[in-house]
Amino acid sequence: MPYPYFEEHEDSPRESGNRSGQFNLQRIFLTAWNDRWDFIAEHYRSGPFGLPASYSTLWPGVLADSFDITRMSNLPAQSTITDPNTESISHDGTLAMITITYTPLPADQRESQDPNDPTPLPAGTWCTYRQRTNIEFRSIVGRSCKWSSDSKLLPPDVNQIVPDILTTHEITWNQVQVVPWVTLGNMKGCVNSVACRLPGSPQMFQPETLLFEGMEDEVTLSTDGQWSTRRITLQFTEKAQKAFSSVSRTGASPAGTTIYGWNHQYRDDTADYDKVISADSSETMFQTFDFNSLWTSQT
Repeated sequence: MPYPYFEEHEDSPRESGNRSGQFNLQRIFLTAWNDRWDFIAEHYRSGPFGLPASYSTLWPGVLADSFDITRMSNLPAQSTITDPNTESISHDGTLAMITITYTPLPADQRESQDPNDPTPLPAGTWCTYRQRTNIEFRSIVGRSCKWSSDSKLLPPDVNQIVPDILTTHEITWNQVQVVPWVTLGNMKGCVNSVACRLPGSPQMFQPETLLFEGMEDEVTLSTDGQWSTRRITLQFTEKAQKAFSSVSRTGASPAGTTIYGWNHQYRDDTADYDKVISADSSETMFQTFDFNSLWTSQT
């Protein structure tokens, strides 16, 4: 659908910022009151790969974010109503003044909409991404280590304290019309079976390093206000453990691999990581799931 007729207001644009790189960029548009939602709908999908429009050609990575609609004047064609379910005051003869605020979208998030990307998002949806890191400490018993100067084993009462890094990755998936509830349910408590990339992050996560903790969701509206959508927040926790050696010595992971995920535990007797399996089968502690299938699943 093309834009309805509009003009840019003479007070547009409004620009402010600070030396930390935090900018407030706004443009103001005028269109017929009855065309205001058609303008909003088009402006929020006319950018690259169906993303919102950019602030200008000089700012291609700054896209439309929030909007505010006011009237140039009050010209109600019907000043009173008797039933709010079927009637509303209309302002057919006035103009809508639409103020759009634009915010930066990282390049990797724009690229995640690219149909050539290995994990493309459904058309019209988009993700924001953030991460935070925590540290857990564990002890390595002395018999697993030796002194560098004379190769003597550490005394039994000397333990080496090693930090384990746990990183939480949070994905907020916006404007989702078809929620893959079954896939999300199957993913809970699982780790990634194959290498994957989360939309909004350029990092490639090695197998079994991402644990899907769960999700939150809320009902939203499409940007043209015509149908219900959802905003889904997904939580992943990454455990990327590093061993003493730059290569695997136990055969528990491919040669040359230095990353050990959720299904590996540290062994004091070998001073290395090993995969833990059930005593009566070859099942691992955490089941695996292909997280890449989430973004294209319809169920």
